[in-house]
Formats: sequence, C-alpha cells, structure tokens
Amino acid sequence: MLENMFIVVLAAVFSLIYGIAFRVLPGERWQVFASVPLRKNEDGSWTGVNLTYYGLLTSTGYAFAIAVLSVMLAAAGAGPLFIILLVLCLMVLFVPSARLMALIIERKRHTLTVGGAVFVLFLSAPWVIAGLDLFPYLSGHGAAGIVCLASLVTSYAFGEGIGRLACISFGCCYGQPLSSLPPVLQRVFSGFNFIYTGKTKKISYHDQMDGVKTVPVQAITAVLYTASGLAGLWLFINGQYYSSFFLTLTITQVWRFASEFLRSDFRGYGRISAYQKMSLFLLPYYALYVLLTGIRAYPVPELLTGFRFIWDPGFMILLFVMWFGCLFYTGVSSVTSSTLYIYVNEDKI
Repeated sequence: MLENMFIVVLAAVFSLIYGIAFRVLPGERWQVFASVPLRKNEDGSWTGVNLTYYGLLTSTGYAFAIAVLSVMLAAAGAGPLFIILLVLCLMVLFVPSARLMALIIERKRHTLTVGGAVFVLFLSAPWVIAGLDLFPYLSGHGAAGIVCLASLVTSYAFGEGIGRLACISFGCCYGQPLSSLPPVLQRVFSGFNFIYTGKTKKISYHDQMDGVKTVPVQAITAVLYTASGLAGLWLFINGQYYSSFFLTLTITQVWRFASEFLRSDFRGYGRISAYQKMSLFLLPYYALYVLLTGIRAYPVPELLTGFRFIWDPGFMILLFVMWFGCLFYTGVSSVTSSTLYIYVNEDKI
C-alpha cells in the first residue's frame, strides 16, 4: 500500500510541476534567477555574473536522482558506506564528463552535454559497482550488480526528466520549427509547442528562432523519462529488478536516439550523431552484461528502510553540499553577463 501511494504522490507532484514549468520557462524572465556584482565600473554600475535557472534546475535534478538512488539501494539492503562511495564515484564520473564530452564531440568549451556524460556513466557503472563489491563489508546484503544498475537507471530517468526543464529555461536542446515539419506533424504539435522569448536564450543567439513555434521536445522527454522512472521504480520495489532495469534503459535510450530527429540544435557532426550511436550502444552492452553475469533472484526491497536512510542528517548535509556544488558548476553563466545599478530608494528613507 505504501509503495503504491508513493508512486501516485510522485506522479501527482511531477504533473503539477511540469504543467506550470512548460508554460512559463520558455519566457525571457526564466533564464537568470540572480546576478551577483563582481567589480565596479567607472559610471557607477557593476559588472555582474549571472546565476541561471539552468544550474538551479540541473542541480535539483542531480540531487533528486541521488536521493532516489539512495532510497532504492538502501531499501534493497545496500550498506550506508557502499551507497555513499557509489554516489561519490558516479558523480566524479558524471559531472566533469558533461563538459569534456561536449568539448570532444561538439568542440565547444562553454557548453555541457548530459547525453555524453550519461554514456560515460553507464559505460563505467558495472565496473565501479564490481570494484566496490570486492569489499564485502561495504555492501550490506543487497548491493548486487543488477540491483545497483536498476537503481541507477531509474534515478537517472527522474534526474534527466527534471533536467529537461533546465533546457527549456536556457533555450537549449530545442526542437525544430513547426514550419519545417511534414503537415501531419504540424497538426500534431499545433496545440502544444514552445515559443521562446529573449535574445539571451540559446535558441535565439544560435539560430535566431525566438518567437518561432518549435517542437516541445524537452517537454516530451521530461514526461517520457519521468513516466519511465515511475514505472521502473514500481517494478523495483516489487522486486522485479531486471524488468525495472531494461524497461527504463530501453525507453530512455531509444527515445534519446529518436528525439534527435526532432531537434534543431547542433548535436555534432554526421547524419546520425555520436550521441545517438552512444544511446543505442548501451542496449546490447547491457544485454551482454546480463548474459555474462547470469540472472539471479534477489529479496524484495523494503521501502521504509530506504526512507530512513535518506532522513539521516549526515546524508542530508552531503546531499546539500553536492546540490550546491552542482549549482555552482552548472549555474554560473559564461555565455551571458550583466550590468547592475545599485541605488537607494529615496522615498523609503
């Protein structure tokens, strides 16, 4: 009963958040949430650095994914030290890879790629888990490979679902203009599309498409990934680890491949992008992994145990530190600047 209520509550919360976010985030107002003055200019103004909603939403997606991952692992019996070390190892792999892979594939220094970072993360995850499993005193009794992987791919689906809101806010990862689509797709998206406003949105300064109706590919991704995360979580808490893993992995990676045909932003060179090839590679990669490791039965997880773990003050502090670090890393804008005027309101004195 608790498990079903948890899924229903999560679905309701995400539905409410997404319903609001899809309406407001394409607007100009929702790109920068704060500007911090750095140095004073001769005219009395300040040159500032912008903190973006992209960073705020991305770091929130990371933190939520870590929380879900930790709940699932603890519920399945993984030990606290194992969970913390696994999270730290995965974050060390994931966060720098987002910038490094963008540099390698897109040849851009001031951008991030979740797709490239996810590929590095999923490619490395079985070996990281196997390395930690060499120390049995870390693992508790439930840190088996497929249990960890099912937890990882489900939490990733939630994290990237939230992360697509960041892309809407920044105006990146945008869809094709409706005018370029076949008539049947124009009719499909005529009632649901995005119109971005603001010259500092990426869609504007890269493709001059502000004010143009575009395919809401980020919104579709957010809904589809979150739905797959909910399905994967439900299967997981009912002990169906293999189904949870492959269902969520297949939905997210097949859609990553397909969605790029609806996108208009630069995704690297070639008709089929490197990101699309990466996403499809992961499916046979993990099929081979399961073939080599075999299928085994594992105990059904206890959800309350997972909740007790993340409620620990030490874990909450660690989660906040990681959230803040991700906010600083992804939220400080290097492609926009600001000029600030700070003055006294005479009528308030």
